[in-house]
Amino acid sequence: MKKTLLCSTLMFAIAFTPALAAPLPDLGNVGEEALSQADEARIGREILSQIRDAGDVVQDAEVNAYLARLGKRITSAAATGNDFTFFAVDDNSINAFAMPGGVIGVHTGLLLAAQSEGELASVLSHEVAHVTQRHLARMRETSTHSQLWILAAVLAGVLASRSGNSDATFGALNAGMGMAAQTQLAYSRDFEREADRIGMHYLTDAGFDARTMPAFFERLQQGNRYNDNKALSFLRTHPVTSERISEGQDRAQSQPVRMKPDSTDFLLVREKLRLNTLSPADAVPYYQRALADRRFLSEGAQHYGLARAYLAQRNFAAAQQAASDAVRLLPADPMLYTLQAEIALSAGQTQQALAHYRQGLTAFPASRALLLGEVQALIASGQQGVALRQVQALLARHPADAELHRLAARLYGENDALSYHAELGHAFYFEQMFESALVQYRLASAAKGDNFYLRSSVEARMREVEKALKARAAK
Repeated sequence: MKKTLLCSTLMFAIAFTPALAAPLPDLGNVGEEALSQADEARIGREILSQIRDAGDVVQDAEVNAYLARLGKRITSAAATGNDFTFFAVDDNSINAFAMPGGVIGVHTGLLLAAQSEGELASVLSHEVAHVTQRHLARMRETSTHSQLWILAAVLAGVLASRSGNSDATFGALNAGMGMAAQTQLAYSRDFEREADRIGMHYLTDAGFDARTMPAFFERLQQGNRYNDNKALSFLRTHPVTSERISEGQDRAQSQPVRMKPDSTDFLLVREKLRLNTLSPADAVPYYQRALADRRFLSEGAQHYGLARAYLAQRNFAAAQQAASDAVRLLPADPMLYTLQAEIALSAGQTQQALAHYRQGLTAFPASRALLLGEVQALIASGQQGVALRQVQALLARHPADAELHRLAARLYGENDALSYHAELGHAFYFEQMFESALVQYRLASAAKGDNFYLRSSVEARMREVEKALKARAAK
């Protein structure tokens, strides 16, 4: 059924494709008339909600915080007014994609394939340029069916995501950025060149070497000659030609050379993700061989990976030793504190774990992973009341944080059904999962409790969600 509906949707999209491609329109009113920025933002939020619902988003505070920081560095250099969301997709293929409204997904395979932080930043800069230049809105210039055509292609991607076929997902989403047959290819090349050119400006303004962009694309293209499989799906969703690489190399020559070391976070995030591709039995030998052969980007990062590999085997003494080696070799970093705390917590040393989290928060008070980790350690030590107060304080600063609302719901539990269902409803609400949010708000409304303020806020949010669902059904 899903495949039939997907094919029907794609056929619907192609039916509105014009026979000839027009020249690239200028930025301005044309794109806004085709698809407003408000519509783009709404579509992006809804697709991200569907991808989350399919279980494809990496739920790791450290990984997503790193991508957010790197993305912020690039978007700040771009001086764009757009609000961007960067997130990791659990997929070993090498790819990244930009969705409407500044929602940018990065496959875990891309993070592992990048041999430097500059290479990863070059891809993010390229995707940011797709958004700032409003390529989706500019795709259709005059057709009265433009919004239907775009939305149909986006819907096809969502349906593919729900089917669990990531290649189909991002292929369909990318198809929404093009035309049919040769028209699609020609148009796509124009946009890819523009994203290369503008993205390189973002890359250099963010402090990275411009040469990393054409160098990375060239390496992928060469690798694809010998490995034509899904691992290099980036080349199918972002066609790379020798001409594009040559143009990028020429542009890069006019930029200063910047030999910038990789951030510690980049190095550690790669190893954390690499462990997801290795079995527990293979992980320890992998890092032992890499260290013995001196085959790595960072020796300290290899000890970090080895520590996590030992932790997965519950060899706590070996994990602590490897973690100590990582701390000795690397600059101070929040991820090193969370590693030491997780080892202590798994070993049943809750007070030691709390000490590591609090030491980390002294050095890095804004670290989300450390803040959440401290709450988990408080729960493990039986201090649920203290943990709840910590979460409430965090929610006062970050009221739209779905994970914090879910954690609050867990802490309220059976003791406070009204607060439990209200917090779970808030979590679904901020994830744009309105149907699930409405169920929880109705349960909260029916629950016992005399918290007048909370009941009033639940009723108000319930009316808002019902209105949103009616509006969505009418489209």
